[in-house]
Amino acid sequence: MAAASAKRTTRRTSRGPLKGRAWVAIGLGVFVVVASLAVWRRSVGVATARDIERLIDRQRALISEKTTLDRDIRAAMARSRVIGEAERRLGLHVATDAQTRMLSDSMFADPVRPDTAAPDSASRS
Repeated sequence: MAAASAKRTTRRTSRGPLKGRAWVAIGLGVFVVVASLAVWRRSVGVATARDIERLIDRQRALISEKTTLDRDIRAAMARSRVIGEAERRLGLHVATDAQTRMLSDSMFADPVRPDTAAPDSASRS
């Protein structure tokens, strides 16, 4: 029996450092790591897709709000609205033809020359 036990110990020592079960364990470990990376990458992709959808919805809402504000600005800048508000709030009125003066472009060409000044007294007041 002593020879049988000696044979058994020599057989175990003759194995290399990685055989059989060790390679299977390493293979399973690599598989688990790769699978974990794939799951992590997929979860990051899903989170990014959610963020993109949220930003697209926000963009649509902002474009809608911009359109509404542009329409409100155009309505507020209409001549009839401006005249009505000026008359109501400030007590202003639209000038009559007798209250207006037509100026030519040549009057503003050379402001240094005295002959370009308006001769009537209405322009001085």
